[in-house]
Amino acid sequence: MLQLISILALLRKVGSTALPSVRAALLRFAGYLVPIAQTAVTAGAAWWVSVEVAGHEQPLLAPLAAVVCLSVARGARSRRAGELIAGVTIGTIVSDVVVRYIGNGPWQICLVVAVAMSFAVLLDGGSVIVLQAGSSAALVAAMASATSAHPFDRVVDALIGGALSLVALSVLPTDPVRRTRRCAAAVLDSVAAALRQTSKGLAAGDVSALEDALALARSTQSTIDSMRVELRSGSEVARISPIHWRGRRRIGRLASIADPIDNAARNTRVLVRRALIATYDGERVDPQLADAVSDLAHLADRMRLMILATPAKKPNEIQISDELERFARSLPQQEVSAGFSAAVVSAQVRSIVIDFFEVCGIPRAVCRPMLPRPAHYAGAA
Repeated sequence: MLQLISILALLRKVGSTALPSVRAALLRFAGYLVPIAQTAVTAGAAWWVSVEVAGHEQPLLAPLAAVVCLSVARGARSRRAGELIAGVTIGTIVSDVVVRYIGNGPWQICLVVAVAMSFAVLLDGGSVIVLQAGSSAALVAAMASATSAHPFDRVVDALIGGALSLVALSVLPTDPVRRTRRCAAAVLDSVAAALRQTSKGLAAGDVSALEDALALARSTQSTIDSMRVELRSGSEVARISPIHWRGRRRIGRLASIADPIDNAARNTRVLVRRALIATYDGERVDPQLADAVSDLAHLADRMRLMILATPAKKPNEIQISDELERFARSLPQQEVSAGFSAAVVSAQVRSIVIDFFEVCGIPRAVCRPMLPRPAHYAGAA
């Protein structure tokens, strides 16, 4: 009986730790389901077009080109398509010339790969061009005896795969605005969580809570990187896809607030780090400052809702800027005698407020006079 109880307890423990991982994996898969289906269909269509329309017997490079151009990694796909086609062209031509005159074998493959990659580096140096030139040269040289395809057939196959990938991207793209908004909102969500945890740690003088807050603040970098990638991908989709031309203005607006959101995340890291040092050193932190950090976390949540809201919905930039102004004018001053790190925390609250104003479209020169002058901190510096 005791063994059964211990086994059940173990299974319960394993289940409690495994379920979040499984849930996260399923959510991640759901986010990539459309790109995976899009890539698979385009690869099959590239093979069919090369065989049935172009009359090629073994169009190996057609589906390969489609997969690379529509890879699930987000980024500048139109540029990637051009780089891939250039790389395939260089690798195919070099390999065909070398194999035709000196045959194929181990040292010939070494030669064609080295020459093709060298040409690619001299031409552009882009990672996709160099990689594709080398892989195409190796593939053509290795299969030279297995296929009698004309050299230019392989270039045509690559063109077919690249062209179909751009068609698929234009006709069946994911919504660029929605994905970019979600990434930007995720950054603000992490900022709010870090600020909220920092407020609790400051109020209680809890070093452990502040260490957790610092870990949360540092985790924002991955979401910032995702936001940047989605902005590049979304801008490309909105530019080449007629379905999403109407989203170009919103993508432009999201691009304009990417830097202020990034700055807010970076200033949050500094704030949390200094709050941790202040607590380590036993500095006296004004309880009003801990409350201000908590209120700032609430404003970060409000800004997250603003970014996720459609243009006709609220909260909007006007509402959030009014809330920011009321908060800015009520900010407490942190006495320098309390300690340098505590004064830096107070200054960082001001910096994050200015970043939030810029997210709402208010220039730094306009919003700065709304905040009380940090005279004590200036004197300490």
